[in-house]
Amino acid sequence: NNPDLLSTEAHDAPARHRSMRAVFTHSWKLLTASEQETLTRLSIFRGGFTHQAAQQVAGTSLHQLMKLVSKSFLTHDPKQGRLDFHELLRQYAWEKLAEDEQKKGSIQRTHADFFADFMSIRWSHMKDERQIQAMGEIEADIENVRAAWSCFLDQENADQLWKISKPIWLFFWIGGWHLAGTQLFGQAAKTFAGSSEPIDQAMQGLAMACQGYFLSWLDISEEGYQITQRGVEILSSFDHPVELTLALDCLAVNAYFMGKISEMVACTERMMIISRQLNEKWLTAFSLYAASLAAINQEDYPQSRQMAEEQLGICEEIGDAIGSAYPLITLGHIAFANGDDLLASKYYRRCVRLSGQIGIHYALQTSTKYLGKVLINLGDYEEARASLIQCLGMTYNIGFVRDVINLFYEFARLRLALGEPLAAAELLAYVEKHPYSDNYRMIEGRIRDSARALLTKIEAQVPGDDFQDAMLSGRQLEMEQIYLNLVT
Repeated sequence: NNPDLLSTEAHDAPARHRSMRAVFTHSWKLLTASEQETLTRLSIFRGGFTHQAAQQVAGTSLHQLMKLVSKSFLTHDPKQGRLDFHELLRQYAWEKLAEDEQKKGSIQRTHADFFADFMSIRWSHMKDERQIQAMGEIEADIENVRAAWSCFLDQENADQLWKISKPIWLFFWIGGWHLAGTQLFGQAAKTFAGSSEPIDQAMQGLAMACQGYFLSWLDISEEGYQITQRGVEILSSFDHPVELTLALDCLAVNAYFMGKISEMVACTERMMIISRQLNEKWLTAFSLYAASLAAINQEDYPQSRQMAEEQLGICEEIGDAIGSAYPLITLGHIAFANGDDLLASKYYRRCVRLSGQIGIHYALQTSTKYLGKVLINLGDYEEARASLIQCLGMTYNIGFVRDVINLFYEFARLRLALGEPLAAAELLAYVEKHPYSDNYRMIEGRIRDSARALLTKIEAQVPGDDFQDAMLSGRQLEMEQIYLNLVT
């Protein structure tokens, strides 16, 4: 946390070794003035940097960087092509930079501008065959991007934040960084509230929509819906069609979780109109996924299939491997809804493989969940359990409670199929009493209704006293206790 934390009172230790600060101060004095200047400028970076970034932000040559590596002030990872400080040494150099407020402010702006342009370039890369590399580059520099975001917030610079907003939203969405997304966009929405400048107002609208989107995945849908709805209203007043399309998707997700299916459908229809008018292939494919799910909720399976196949074709054409995972979910859902569990399992398996290789959190979480469902139906209980455990681990760790309850229901189904009706009844008793069992699922209806139907079936199979004991025991369970029992 700081260079003063580590120290010793040992009397036989040389003065230059009695604290980390003393070590750094002694070593610092051995550097040339030019090397000291280089290190102070490089301290602006968070989590490492490339030599190209160092050259453009800090005016440092590769030769200077390698000299600092040879003196152990920097480390170099040749495989990743990145350099870095030890964090305590970076903080020590940052203190030196902070002694000159004008210099510090200048390099902060240069650093922030560099990463705004960096993200703007990655936005185009994330929509074609370069997307996997772009995702890796963003992840490597995510702390630098966050630092740039904070700098622009302090400056109330909506123009530069605008460049970062779409790619960082997509990056957080793909990776499942819901809490980080909520915090980052929430700060921006607050910063630009009340401004009369058009770009500030548009930035506020986009930030609110994105904030609300991530809130929905943190089980705060009611607040997320209200915030996102306001964001869409603001953006609708401006000519930013791509950003409005993304905001409408955020609203569609919240509407779905709130059970407002007609509003979900209305949002996806607007998305399709905008993306068709713009004739932007990636945006069209993106909109088709939302629209295909809306069609499933209306039980219009032929229309949903047509949209999914169109989306898959576009994604394959433009090299969008990430986007290719989502229509596999839709096609799996359609087969599942039609009772073809074998075909559904094939689509879900393909999605599990693809999303697992690339690291698409939502697609992997969704496909493992539904694969577990259909494998129970197919009698493959061992693989069903493995799939459900994989999904439960991801779901529980991000705090997505509504899906945790849904997965507990699936584990109850699995236990019943394995001939453990009382263990299933215990789980179902917990599910039934939990407020989140009031949520609806794609295709299958309300969780609580399914739990009650299964409990009725179990009650007819086992002695009454045993059933009541299982129900009482289940209602006294805690979520963490159930989770640990299922995954261990």
